[in-house]
Amino acid sequence: MRIVSDFDGVWTEPEREARAVHGTVVRELARLLGGGEEEAAGLYEEFAAAVLARPHAYGWRIDHRLASFVDEDFFCLPAAVGQFIENGETAAARRARRAVLSRWESLGAFMDHCFHSTCAAFRREVDHDLTPGAAEVLAWLLERGVAVTWATNAPAEKIIGWLGHAGFPVADARATEPGAAPLRVYGRAGKQWFGPTDRSLDVNGRTVRVDRPQYRAILERESPDLVVGDVFSLDLAVPLAMRVEGHPAAPRAVVLLARRHTPAWVLAAVGDAPDQIDHAIGHVTALRRLVAGLAAAC
Repeated sequence: MRIVSDFDGVWTEPEREARAVHGTVVRELARLLGGGEEEAAGLYEEFAAAVLARPHAYGWRIDHRLASFVDEDFFCLPAAVGQFIENGETAAARRARRAVLSRWESLGAFMDHCFHSTCAAFRREVDHDLTPGAAEVLAWLLERGVAVTWATNAPAEKIIGWLGHAGFPVADARATEPGAAPLRVYGRAGKQWFGPTDRSLDVNGRTVRVDRPQYRAILERESPDLVVGDVFSLDLAVPLAMRVEGHPAAPRAVVLLARRHTPAWVLAAVGDAPDQIDHAIGHVTALRRLVAGLAAAC
């Protein structure tokens, strides 16, 4: 059996790293505004509340199109806050916009700096942030000959380093053929990048774009039996679209790792139709039962 999986949010506990990013944004805003961190934290919370009140309008925006929505993607709240600061017409948003643009060419550049600098520092300071039981699940899968390939927007060295710390060697998937190693990773997988068309899935009131050629190319190369992810738009929409098309590389099963913040519109996408998620699990340790059941059904 072959699994293609996301990494952060499925095999990790992402809250600590995400909180570190939020903290960086607050500190940088405080510095630019010339006030204290308490004031900046209050502004950040105000902006975040405005964003989360209209989650269909905010998220990870690529070329004026949403690659993921803020309510489904744990890591894109700072980017969405940046969008609010850039376009918001409240006095607080205008003040923050002036402060940021006095030092940065754009709000996007400022938020990218906060995100990437924090994540790089986090990887230097933290050996791993694997969720409890992740190593045991991985060992169980390997004992049964299941190959796992991660397709993640994180850098490959993060997955290689964190799983190496737990005793699991992971190969670079771009440098190896499918099946050449039981554990492989595509870092910087480009799940957010769009192709030229507007192909999409309508998912309980959200329009999710599925022309994402970099991620599709990975799935076509790997031809997985199972795809696992926690962010519908980034992880699950493309394999579901491939299944609707009858693509030969489409997975047999698409699995949602449902987290506390997973929105209702995603949870309602679990069902029996080809464009729906087959299974929702609450933790990666549930993969053992799911994989055993799929293997028995073969």
